[in-house]
Amino acid sequence: MTPMRNSGRVFTLSRFAIYFEMVAQAGSIRQAATVLNVSPSAVNRQILAIEQDMGTPLFHRHSTGLSLTSAGELLLATIRAGKRDFEAFQTRLTALSGLHGGLVTMAVVEAVSDRFVPDILSEISKDYPRVEFSIKTMDFKTIWHSVSRNEVDFGISLLGSEKLSRRVRVVATLQAPIGFIVRPDHPLAAWKEARLSHVLGSRLIIPDATLAVGAAIREGLVAQNVDIKPAFSCNRIVSIKALVRSGLGVALLTQADVIDEEKSGELCFVRVIQSDIKPLRFALIHNTQRQLSAAAHATLDVITRNFHALSTAESAGSLPDISS
Repeated sequence: MTPMRNSGRVFTLSRFAIYFEMVAQAGSIRQAATVLNVSPSAVNRQILAIEQDMGTPLFHRHSTGLSLTSAGELLLATIRAGKRDFEAFQTRLTALSGLHGGLVTMAVVEAVSDRFVPDILSEISKDYPRVEFSIKTMDFKTIWHSVSRNEVDFGISLLGSEKLSRRVRVVATLQAPIGFIVRPDHPLAAWKEARLSHVLGSRLIIPDATLAVGAAIREGLVAQNVDIKPAFSCNRIVSIKALVRSGLGVALLTQADVIDEEKSGELCFVRVIQSDIKPLRFALIHNTQRQLSAAAHATLDVITRNFHALSTAESAGSLPDISS
């Protein structure tokens, strides 16, 4: 038997695959040609050309018809397996294209619900317009429980010291530094970094302890033995930013909370240094036992890419437009 000279040709000739399978089923070139509505000579030429390329016969020729050789049986099994794989690919591609739509469910913390998540959904919806989304804003502990109980496709929560369930996988993380939020006309606006002592005479706006960022700030202040009495305490990030815009004080938030406002020049972020206030770490999580749809996989991939892009930019000292 001579060595195969061009095996790749077999897998690129879809017409041959159709002809070959029909001949194998019919056991006759003439009968296969009748079913395929082509001439017997066209079918025979395809078979002979591939046999010559492969350097081995695919059929035993008998007076009563054709039967597969061992090489022919192997090739038939390969073609049929390829058809099954391609059909599975087409099914996934159709679902991914949004033709069949689908529902993606997620649970997120408020810090990413105002800007990050809407931009992600805008990007996904351009490619998959029939996909529906269900977004629930929860506190970070509830999100972990919801993902652990397999109630949502995935969640964006905070990575803390709590014990992780073996069913919950952290797909990507994003570190968000905490700093002062001020208006552009505030003296601190021209600074990149500042210490807590620089705002001791200012009216401070601090998130409520029910928010993760508020709990982190208070924990840092206690560790540093700093007694700060805020002028305002609020449990909504949106409200805190509105207070700063109104000129009522200086807020403490994460840089992720003011991506939009930084870009527009409406508010400024000044990183806190020489402080026990630790950055927050966001985590993209999902339940390893959950079967994700093609739409959920696509959404997860986009969020993962954005997490990595933001992490790279944060390390470099600037945050990009996450919708780009």
